[in-house]
Amino acid sequence: MTEHASLDPQQTFLHLAPDGDAVRLDASAPDFWQSLAERNLVGRLTGVVHLGQDSHWEMHPGGDEILVGLSGSIEIILDHGNETESATLEHGRMCVVPRGTWHRLVVNEPGRLLFATPGPTTQHRSLTEHHQLRTLD
Repeated sequence: MTEHASLDPQQTFLHLAPDGDAVRLDASAPDFWQSLAERNLVGRLTGVVHLGQDSHWEMHPGGDEILVGLSGSIEIILDHGNETESATLEHGRMCVVPRGTWHRLVVNEPGRLLFATPGPTTQHRSLTEHHQLRTLD
């Protein structure tokens, strides 16, 4: 592959490093998501994912996350502690998830989502865990 080849953003994610480099990562590798945490990538991870099912809760203390709807209809649920907010992403619509905000994705219609996510401090919670912690507040 040539250095400037056209890339499929669903197969090749980019690590946008603080020094300005865009490092290619093979997102099609079977252990990609498990090995991602071990890589300790400082900067942002960007790529495209196909969403066919709802997600768990996650939060990024390292910075804002950018989400862009490419197809389908995906609802972003933002948990602000004392209230929730939602935004629907369809083709060409974008959402900025503020740093430190717990959020999840609900699939209204399966589709593709472009993301730029700060790392490596992302935190995850199951739906049950998040509900239990919220009812303790």
